[in-house]
Amino acid sequence: MGDGDISATCDATSKEQLFIPIGLVADLWSARSRDEILQSFSKWVSVAIKADRCSIALPDGDNLVVKALNGDQAIPQGTAVPINGSVLGRVFANRTAEVVRDLAEQPFMDCRKLADAGMKCLIDVPLLAGDRCFGTLAVALRQDKDDLCKETAILTALAQCIATQLLVIEQMDHLVAMARTDALTGAGNRHALYERAAQVWQDWQQNSRPFSFLAMDVDHFKQINDTYGHDIGDTILCAFVRRVAARSRAGDQIIRTGGEEFGLLMHDTDLATATSRANRLCDAIGDSPFAIKGMELNITASFGLTQVLSSDAGFEDVMKRADMALYEAKAAGRDQVISLDQAELAA
Repeated sequence: MGDGDISATCDATSKEQLFIPIGLVADLWSARSRDEILQSFSKWVSVAIKADRCSIALPDGDNLVVKALNGDQAIPQGTAVPINGSVLGRVFANRTAEVVRDLAEQPFMDCRKLADAGMKCLIDVPLLAGDRCFGTLAVALRQDKDDLCKETAILTALAQCIATQLLVIEQMDHLVAMARTDALTGAGNRHALYERAAQVWQDWQQNSRPFSFLAMDVDHFKQINDTYGHDIGDTILCAFVRRVAARSRAGDQIIRTGGEEFGLLMHDTDLATATSRANRLCDAIGDSPFAIKGMELNITASFGLTQVLSSDAGFEDVMKRADMALYEAKAAGRDQVISLDQAELAA
């Protein structure tokens, strides 16, 4: 490869006797997050390569974002590097390692920034695991070498380790999400509810921030199943959750608590505010037909609402009170919101 050229790196013949620093193994063992894992790799890759800079960049839309960095700050951590018009982006898109010499002579923005910081050459390799490319691993050097095959081989091996770690993290996150999600509707399940409830309960106890819980029930759902079939019924439940989610705040937890029964946990929300939101939800469900497989079906729901009270011993007391309010809403004719507070309970 000539000076100033960008070309594919040498093949696997230089991968003999590659060693992983024991410090990297120790750091990975103690890492508790993806960011800590990436930072450990950037640190120890710099040691293994004797590089002046090591960065790991992951895709975000049309950019690669520097998620971990060790050494020179020419392109700081958190910087978004365009995939089009950069060496990092080309390595990511082509899934092929590249060595760049004479950075100052290159037209790419990332090369120019590195050259301005005194870097002479760049080695960039893709993070490959199976058919996935998770990003790139790059090192920059202030002193060029005639032969960078050994360094490229080390980077390629470590890049595969990083990609495998990212794949495992992704799969674990997916499993965790599945464990907290209702498979049919995409709403949370009771496990997700109690996890979130513990957080809002703690916030209530420590910071006096109220929360409200809205119990929801799709009206006459058995009749819907009997008339149109369970497939239509399932589709309605999914559409119901989407409509509720579209009108809920980020951080509010939508839960499927039973067959056609759902809950909405509203953090940092008193009863007056929650009542206004619940009434808007009731109108949003009942006022517009649901378009289901060529049909327009008029669906309503009943809502039981309450706010956490100082007399509550735990979150279960809040849920029970919301269920009582829901029962009253159904007994009063459905398609409405009934709320219960301390005064109503005393009466």
